[in-house]
Amino acid sequence: MTGGLATASFYNVAIVVSSIDRAVEWYGRVFGFVEQARGPIAEGTVALMNGAGVTLEILEWGLEEEPIRPEVLFADPPYHLLPVGNKILVFVVDDLSAATAEFEERGVTIVWREKELAPGWRSTAIRDMDGNLINVFQRHAE
Repeated sequence: MTGGLATASFYNVAIVVSSIDRAVEWYGRVFGFVEQARGPIAEGTVALMNGAGVTLEILEWGLEEEPIRPEVLFADPPYHLLPVGNKILVFVVDDLSAATAEFEERGVTIVWREKELAPGWRSTAIRDMDGNLINVFQRHAE
């Protein structure tokens, strides 16, 4: 089969933020993402950032209604798993200890440090400037 879904590939991850300027600065400073484009959309503003091998689409609401923040979506672990839906941006690094130290140097909010989630899987979880969870893990050699 050619065309259609046979040609599908992953393109990007999109997140909604309270301030596009703050988000572009934060993701640039913390993860080294670089803004590639920014512009208006019907509902607000979009910025595309590249880094870590992916494109991050950052969206900011721009209509009259006040944006909402359902607190259940920002619950601390393990309760972050209660609401169904998208949850966490996930990255992998070669040296989790070094990455965790860099988060500390950059003043990032850390949820847990170098926690073993399952045998051989350690991660550090952080929150971005809006409180979204980001998990950074390192796979241990077996």
